[in-house]
Amino acid sequence: MAIGESFAKHETVKHSSHEYVRDTVHVNSVEGFNSRVRRTIAGVFHHISPQHADLYFHEIGFRWSQRVVSGSAVRKTRHGREIMRTLWSRVPPALQLPTVFRAATGRQMRRRPDGGIIVKSTVAVFG
Repeated sequence: MAIGESFAKHETVKHSSHEYVRDTVHVNSVEGFNSRVRRTIAGVFHHISPQHADLYFHEIGFRWSQRVVSGSAVRKTRHGREIMRTLWSRVPPALQLPTVFRAATGRQMRRRPDGGIIVKSTVAVFG
């Protein structure tokens, strides 16, 4: 599925033309997520096997999406300019539980003989 089909709008900036930001279009979020992936691999997972890479990336993406803006702070750049920095914090697990339980209603989790997990629905599923 292409990005244009999944999202309402997709814009780009052209670094080769020295364009790094245009209004709200920039690559800072992608670069921030990439930095988070690299830090997580180095500090938490230490190694990611190609066989399970998708699971690791889903975990990193889940943690990225479970954060909320908690404030902002002014910081100085190396050149002495002051910029606003967004401060993030995790969504507390207690606030995540209602969403988890809403999705779990009518389902059972069972272990497979090979150690995996299977989710069985106890309610009729149509469509």
